[in-house]
Amino acid sequence: MSVCNSKGPIRRVVFLFLACLSVYIYLFTSTFGGIKSSAVFKVVDVNLQAVSQDKIVSTTEVVNIHSNVDKEVVNIHSNVDKEQFQKYRTRISKKESVPLLTLFITWNYNLEKDLVHNITVFNWMSLNPFVIPVVFTNDSDVSADCSRNGWKVLPVLVTAAEGVPVLKYMYRDVMEKYNTTFYAYTNADILFTDTLLDSLVQIITNISLDLTQPALIVGKRTNVKNLTSDEGSTWYNITKTAKDRGTLYTIWAVDYFITTRSFPWHDIAEVVIGRRAYDNWLVFHSRKMNYSVIDITSTVLAVHQTTKAGNKEGHSHKNSDYNHNLLIKMYKMVKYHVGVIACIEKYTKYEYGNFSIKTRDYRKSCEAS
Repeated sequence: MSVCNSKGPIRRVVFLFLACLSVYIYLFTSTFGGIKSSAVFKVVDVNLQAVSQDKIVSTTEVVNIHSNVDKEVVNIHSNVDKEQFQKYRTRISKKESVPLLTLFITWNYNLEKDLVHNITVFNWMSLNPFVIPVVFTNDSDVSADCSRNGWKVLPVLVTAAEGVPVLKYMYRDVMEKYNTTFYAYTNADILFTDTLLDSLVQIITNISLDLTQPALIVGKRTNVKNLTSDEGSTWYNITKTAKDRGTLYTIWAVDYFITTRSFPWHDIAEVVIGRRAYDNWLVFHSRKMNYSVIDITSTVLAVHQTTKAGNKEGHSHKNSDYNHNLLIKMYKMVKYHVGVIACIEKYTKYEYGNFSIKTRDYRKSCEAS
């Protein structure tokens, strides 16, 4: 067939349209897969149906944000000033400065998660003395193992949903027990590198975050299936493994919650950990209250050790709808879509080696009020 045939341009246009449509559908299902089948996100279902009416972040807009962050996180490297951190380490050892962060989790003994927990124990200790690792547990075996490896141990005092720890009381307990600049909860299968230390120090020293005011610093995780003990043994190995075979998770997932001491946890709903819905609600609530909310996904590598339980383990637990039911009872309606990572106005970024906090473009669909 001649390239000058008049039907050629039309066919090419049709082919290009179909190709673009296929990519669009793939990205849409990858980004939002699983949400519409979730009972927790009934409110979100209605909001997603309004995409064509411009009542929520457009699908194209969200996909673009997600793709851009993916590219950034793959190339995360530590920009730690070793001399600065050595001085900080010395000040902490002399008790001239408080540690940077109290980082806490909770778990009970689980044979299937034994390797995951062991890797986490040693990974978090690698952040010492800048980070105080704490496990909340009433399991004597977990308590003994963690204590033996330098961790602090606190009992779980307040539970709901048939024995699941209530988040706000865990923050209360670590704040009463340990004096650090920040406090953070995450899941027991999340690993960090020195990029966490670097970003928090940069926020304090270069951005001058007002620590007397409530602040919520959050980020997404990078999923790595079946991480080995060798891959999780050093910051370098974790970073390389994440780059080689890691996948940044959906914009709906918020995987760690770093707050200042001034964050008013006493006013927060009694949501439980490990059950869906509380993460997006917490971001939405903090934005609505005009607290400082910062997304540090682009400068902090947080690796999720993905096992056969998958990436939606909280959806399969008993009482998986507990938080949603509690929040709907309290607030009647919850704008979960306003609590996604893409709606957080402030985010951290390195440009030409310089750390900065950027502001995302205004989107009416992300308004929290």
